[in-house]
Amino acid sequence: MNDWTQELVAAVAQAERFEAAESQAEQQFHILREQAEQSGEADRALRSPEFQRWMDARHATDLAWGSWFLLKGGSEA
Repeated sequence: MNDWTQELVAAVAQAERFEAAESQAEQQFHILREQAEQSGEADRALRSPEFQRWMDARHATDLAWGSWFLLKGGSEA
């Protein structure tokens, strides 16, 4: 396997790890949001650390897949 292929495989693995972390953060936010809605404080969920962690994780996932896209040449092929 050449260096470029190894970098591409590593970029995919990293992006997939970030996706998994994003999924976990999203699940935690949805649990908190349900609890907040049940107590009549739905807006509290959007100000929570759980929401911020989810958004940070989404951003990291987007950056990781963007890096992968650029590494593979930035083409759809």
